[in-house]
Amino acid sequence: MTPLTQQEAQGWVAKAQRKAEQMNVKVSIFVVDASGIPVCFTRMDGAGILTPDIAKAKAYTAVAFKRNTKDTAEGMKDRALAASSLMSVTQGKTVILAGGVVVMKEGEVIGGIGVSGATSDQDHECAVDAIS
Repeated sequence: MTPLTQQEAQGWVAKAQRKAEQMNVKVSIFVVDASGIPVCFTRMDGAGILTPDIAKAKAYTAVAFKRNTKDTAEGMKDRALAASSLMSVTQGKTVILAGGVVVMKEGEVIGGIGVSGATSDQDHECAVDAIS
């Protein structure tokens, strides 16, 4: 498996930011490697003060569950206690909100990207666009 490079992570961040600019939203973007370690981050001018923490948690959650957080959130929509328990057990490292996308190569997780600051659907769209 080819590990995630800083250059690749920076490219994802740049693409996600371009998509956010096209959508006229202000977001934070976080990229983590396969083990959830931060590789690259940016907070657009005007993005909310909580957005960096939420974007990081979205990226980490995508890697931890090996699936996009939109799918995890959908699966938990009728299981609020389970979702809350997962977030509590991980001491804030995870969040059950759309906007985190897992990145796979050759069937293996290489990293994740999290976006926060717009609607959850817009965050997800920016993250998906970044890795395409």
